[in-house]
Amino acid sequence: MATGGAGEVRHWTASVNGITLHVAEQGPATGPAVLLLHGFPELWLSWRHQMSALAARGFRALAPDLRGYDDSEVPAGGAAEYTMLHVVGDVVALLDHLGLLDALVAGHDWGAQVLWHLCLFRPDRVRAAVALGVPYFPRSPAPMADFLAARGDGFYISQFQEPGRAEKAFAKHDIATVLKKFYSLELDDLSAPPGVEVIDFFQASSSPLPWMTEEELAGTPTSSERPASRGPSTTTAPWTCKFEASFITSLHCHLWSSSILFDSGSVLMLCR
Repeated sequence: MATGGAGEVRHWTASVNGITLHVAEQGPATGPAVLLLHGFPELWLSWRHQMSALAARGFRALAPDLRGYDDSEVPAGGAAEYTMLHVVGDVVALLDHLGLLDALVAGHDWGAQVLWHLCLFRPDRVRAAVALGVPYFPRSPAPMADFLAARGDGFYISQFQEPGRAEKAFAKHDIATVLKKFYSLELDDLSAPPGVEVIDFFQASSSPLPWMTEEELAGTPTSSERPASRGPSTTTAPWTCKFEASFITSLHCHLWSSSILFDSGSVLMLCR
């Protein structure tokens, strides 16, 4: 495991829960640990500004690439090894690897789903929870397949269920364009018209994104030159990110009171 000062990002890998995870770390190793769980289509790099702000205030910021993303290992068993039990298990095993009894945990988008279930499955490992973008919702009485069927073929997750479909559609665009299309979204319904692929329907902003440079878009992720290898029943192209769309949800949740504010100049975290 790499060590270093608060000003630099260290990269290391750990064998946890049967796979190898890549982790980016910034801040003093002795500081309070803050675990940052990215969403889709994202990597650890999504937290770069928050990591810097946390490190400057003495926190130990830890941002893994979740299983199947970028430099973290793609499980050999396919979709069966991307259940919420597996992904939460990775987080618990990472805390064990670090020798941490608990941590402050923040999750965005898909990472928020992982966070909610970490609270459900192992509340003893969560010192405080911060969910961004995705609120907790209880398990639906209807199966996920019924939800997707009701949304129709144009819904982005529905299209991700067909092996090879998203890969073929995404391959028509370069990495920066694909990411910019997702990051420019201002739609309430992430569905394409009948017969249209979502990545063709989504429109990239004609202006630079105010919070991400063109260089960062073009350089994300580092594995963009590697051949994409299939993860679960979702997209793997072209930046080799694999996430499980048919996630598991559960019945009850207890969340300790917490809130967080991040920007380039300040960090506010209220913990239990």
